[in-house]
Amino acid sequence: MHNGDGTAKPPPRVLVVEDSRLNRIVAMQMLKRAEVDGVEAEGAERALALLRSDPFDLVLMDVQMPGMNGLEATRVIRAGKAGSRNRDVPIIAMTAYAGTEDEQACYEAGMTGYLAKPLSLQGFIDAVRSALKD
Repeated sequence: MHNGDGTAKPPPRVLVVEDSRLNRIVAMQMLKRAEVDGVEAEGAERALALLRSDPFDLVLMDVQMPGMNGLEATRVIRAGKAGSRNRDVPIIAMTAYAGTEDEQACYEAGMTGYLAKPLSLQGFIDAVRSALKD
């Protein structure tokens, strides 16, 4: 990727917020296939701390996590409590709960996309690329 001036553009940075180590590993491998840099956070509190200190282009948020869940974390981000620059960062839900009510709850919390687990490689890559284009 290149900027308009011909210099190399750094790859997008994606924050993967997921309490399951295995699911984080899978998501990180999929991000590599999408040529995107991933950073892991094993819970919402860690994710909020990372967002306050570093810029990210996208957040992949597990919905069901111990402590603060993904819906609560998204509300905190949208309220500007993870830095004002992150109020509008795209947030894609990743959840095993794939019902219409669950999807609606994600959008009502302020998420911009929704992926059902288990994640398919192509669906994942398409959702990430689409979110990064906006």
